[in-house]
Amino acid sequence: MDILIVDDETLARQRLLRMVEKIDGFCVVAEADNAEDALAAITRNDPDIVLLDIRMPGRDGLSLAQDIAELEDAPAVIFCTAFDQYALDAFGTNAVGYLLKPVRLN
Repeated sequence: MDILIVDDETLARQRLLRMVEKIDGFCVVAEADNAEDALAAITRNDPDIVLLDIRMPGRDGLSLAQDIAELEDAPAVIFCTAFDQYALDAFGTNAVGYLLKPVRLN
């Protein structure tokens, strides 16, 4: 499964990348640090899954997830955030998962 990681924090992206690399059958095909770059990466790379932060400068992850849901062949969105208060809003965007940082393998 191809994965796109979207987070404005470089260290958070690197941590998720290292975790995904340890899971057989999963590959990070792109990274983005904002919503506009994420949409471009989706168009270029056609990921199966987007690991998406909520709080980012500019457009937030909730807004981006709504745009992703409208795509013809939309990837699954899994939010990875430090804030639990957005969970209900996140699932309103058709997200399939909501992970709280720091994300762990076990």
